Amino acid sequence: VSAIFDGLIDSETFEVFVTQTVTGTADPSAPGLFAGATADPSQMLTIAYPPPGAMIPPNLGEMDVHWRDPTGKNVYEVTLSGGFVTLKTYVAALGTATWHTLAAEHWALLSSGARGVDLTVRVRGLASASPTTFIEGSETVQIAAESVRGGIYYWNTTRAAIMRYDMTAQANPPEQFYPAVGETGCVGCHAVSRDGSVVAFRREGGNLNYGNALAVTGLQKKLADNAQQWNFAAIHPDNSEMFTTTQSGLHRTDLATGTTAPLYTGGRIAHPDVAANGTEIVATSLTAGNEVWTSASSLVVFDYDTTTKTVGAPRTLVPQTGTTFPYYPSFSADSTWVLFNQAASGDSYDNANAQLWVTKADGASAPIRLGQAEAAASHDSWPKWTPFVTAEPTTTGSEPVMWFTVASRRPFGVRSAANQKPQLWLAPFYPERALAGQPATGPAVRMPFQLLAQGNHIAQWAEEIVVIQ
Repeated sequence: VSAIFDGLIDSETFEVFVTQTVTGTADPSAPGLFAGATADPSQMLTIAYPPPGAMIPPNLGEMDVHWRDPTGKNVYEVTLSGGFVTLKTYVAALGTATWHTLAAEHWALLSSGARGVDLTVRVRGLASASPTTFIEGSETVQIAAESVRGGIYYWNTTRAAIMRYDMTAQANPPEQFYPAVGETGCVGCHAVSRDGSVVAFRREGGNLNYGNALAVTGLQKKLADNAQQWNFAAIHPDNSEMFTTTQSGLHRTDLATGTTAPLYTGGRIAHPDVAANGTEIVATSLTAGNEVWTSASSLVVFDYDTTTKTVGAPRTLVPQTGTTFPYYPSFSADSTWVLFNQAASGDSYDNANAQLWVTKADGASAPIRLGQAEAAASHDSWPKWTPFVTAEPTTTGSEPVMWFTVASRRPFGVRSAANQKPQLWLAPFYPERALAGQPATGPAVRMPFQLLAQGNHIAQWAEEIVVIQ
């Protein structure tokens, strides 16, 4: 702040700290009860969500806090404090497990004042009939310095439709993209171009069926109906061509002419993904099961010549080890890492014991398990990278962060039990830590735009949500 008085100029710097109490579900007398109580160190409650140590994007939209109280208190004080902002609210008990959802506008205030720093989550509970002592529990999470940008196209199993959500417009709910509201038909096996202008889909379930690609702006089909069949598809970053898999291998389709030609027929291929550089295709090479229900496989990379429109011989990136097989590969935004699932038994579809792994795309280092982002026996499937690399502050500067989503049936704090319908969860990946042999990820957080009663998976990311004209 600068000021001028009688010809003299002076300036001072000061910080503004905001403390706000948000109306909750407890009686208005609750703040006074806590003001007169003292801590009972012999008992404690447990924070059930968010997971301790999680990094949370500032543009998550809204935020839940869940806790368990074995002592049965009936009123709680919830405090979230970090950076320049402290928010408090008072909540009536819902039983031995209670939660509070911080609305989007309050999360926006908190996250804007605590970007890039730790956030302390503290819950205190007391009995209003005898408010002399309280019990408490606390944990620390971190609000990311940068937002997670991009748009998500995901399959909603309840509505039987591809939904989409814009991370830059959190106030807007997800919208049904395809098929249109009122129309039916499974198009869950979908792919999205990097810039979000083209979406490919395959109709109905099973292992093979007819597919097409849509120009998003007008939802025009790029291929004739019932002209081509495939299992899975990927779209080249320049949007001119699409790569599909069938029972006979890997194929290329020219999206301008609709013509298709085989690229590789030396084995069965599934789950293709194209690097952002446009010159590599990673895929699952299967030896048992089929393209949708793979039960034995390795990950391979094809070098793609954009001039001759051909691929070289596949090079093995992650081999099968014993009965443990990798599948569902995904290239990072900078084309240097491949994220994938791995399982020791069963098949690729909705595997209860699926694990999350990552490896360098050039095969220069051994695969790394992302165990901190997993939940045991929770069907952690379809890991997909977000389309941008962000940066987070460190004590010596900054480090890159790559975010990814996974569809999981894990419990959502106290609000849902294990093995519920799959939901999309978000976690960070730290490439420099991975190369240094340090823990390379952290706990995942649930993306709050979803309804718990609806199942969601295959979250394909694009740089932006393209407007439909």
